[in-house]
Amino acid sequence: IREERERAVKKARERALKQGIEQGKDQGSLLKLVTIALKKAKKGMRAAEIADMLEEEEARIRMILKIREEHPDYTEEQIAMKMIRHSDCLMSWNGADSFDERACS
Repeated sequence: IREERERAVKKARERALKQGIEQGKDQGSLLKLVTIALKKAKKGMRAAEIADMLEEEEARIRMILKIREEHPDYTEEQIAMKMIRHSDCLMSWNGADSFDERACS
C-alpha cells in the first residue's frame, strides 16, 4: 500500500509539474502577443490589421487594445494577467479556435 501511495504521489507531482510548465508557456505566449500587438498599435495599425499580420483572432487583439485603452498605465504583463484572471476571457490555451469577446465585458 505504501509503495502504491508513493507511486501515486510521484505521478501526481509529475502531472502538476508538466501542467505548470505548459501553463507558463501559454502565459509567455500571451505576453509576447500583448507586446507585439501594442507595438503595432502604437505605429497606428488597427486591430484587424494586427490580427491579420499575426494570424491571430481579431477579438484577442481587440481585447488587448481595449484593456490598454481602459488602463493606459498597465504594463504588458498586467494586461496579460488581466486577460488570464478573467477566466471567461481565457483564449484557446488548448487549441480552441474561437473567443467570445462579449464574455469579457
